[in-house]
Amino acid sequence: MGRTFIASLGFDQSTIVRLIGERGLSDGDSLWIITSSTPHPRAESALQSIREFVSKINPKVKVEVLRLDEKNLIENVAALARLIEESENPIVDASGGPRIIALSLFLAACFSGVTVVYMTTETTGERIEIPVPVIPRRALSSRQAEVLALLPARVSELARELKLSKPTVSRILRSLVSKGLARRRPDRVFEPTLTGAILKRLHTIRAGSSPGPGTRTGGP
Repeated sequence: MGRTFIASLGFDQSTIVRLIGERGLSDGDSLWIITSSTPHPRAESALQSIREFVSKINPKVKVEVLRLDEKNLIENVAALARLIEESENPIVDASGGPRIIALSLFLAACFSGVTVVYMTTETTGERIEIPVPVIPRRALSSRQAEVLALLPARVSELARELKLSKPTVSRILRSLVSKGLARRRPDRVFEPTLTGAILKRLHTIRAGSSPGPGTRTGGP
């Protein structure tokens, strides 16, 4: 079975090159590079170096690139979580790249069932395994997911939209609040928390209504 390397990249390709060098590349492996959609000559140079390095080790391994807008945290986390979910034996390294991209990749791991993320310390250059807290998004019932998808909204709005009684809607909202997925504002509007917003976006992507953000490009 192949492996899928998923790593964030900025101006320095050394952490990814080291990861590949340590693990090696087999014919069934693939490499995803996660980087910013904002072009920069140094980032492009680092990407080209990785392509050349991979080509020398195993030319059958394809390098894919996912370019993300650093300002869209929720969209990015959801898209990366989906990528990890769909990958075969994912190995995630969030050592490099812009901090917001690396953070997005780490958070995505939390939503996708990965147990560890690899990172390289800045002081010693040591690669370490960071245990990942797992967010059990599949614990949501269909009704809870349905309500979450409609937030922000008031109880009356949700009851009308879903054709449910207000007490039923209130009970569902309380369960979402207890799970840390929603909160009530002073104006009595319920809105998703960051975790809830990411789950909401993930459900949308999984339903196939959107391919997720970012620009994907292939490589040799």
